[in-house]
Amino acid sequence: MTGGNYRVQRKVYYPEFPQSELVFETEVKAIDESNWETVIEISGRYDGPTDVVGVQDYRIEWTTDGKTLFEKGTALLVLSSGRGVRSEWRSKIYPQKPRFDGFPPEGEIVTVTYAPFKVDGHQMSYRWEGTVSPNGVDH
Repeated sequence: MTGGNYRVQRKVYYPEFPQSELVFETEVKAIDESNWETVIEISGRYDGPTDVVGVQDYRIEWTTDGKTLFEKGTALLVLSSGRGVRSEWRSKIYPQKPRFDGFPPEGEIVTVTYAPFKVDGHQMSYRWEGTVSPNGVDH
């Protein structure tokens, strides 16, 4: 859909921490089929825990107007204690060359796993694997 080159505006909320709201301005450029160069600017406020060690129950819904991809998502951030913090977000994704031919009018649902998810100081690494299906189809 994006060809790997796109810009994202994302607002992230944490229901357990109502004063927290982060805004991500992101530029992504495809280096090859499986590697991307990403620049992220983050602003806002976050009052939640900082000992995130994993991600579970990552689910997003995609819809489009033919030019922009709209994303609504939720995920559970797993803390070192084993406790989880729910995150929710809304995004607008602007592909450099949109390719939405054949995109289902009802949108798509994406379920994702991150494995292994590693945070080491200021560095994070993970493998993102997702399953995409039309909205309304059992997963």
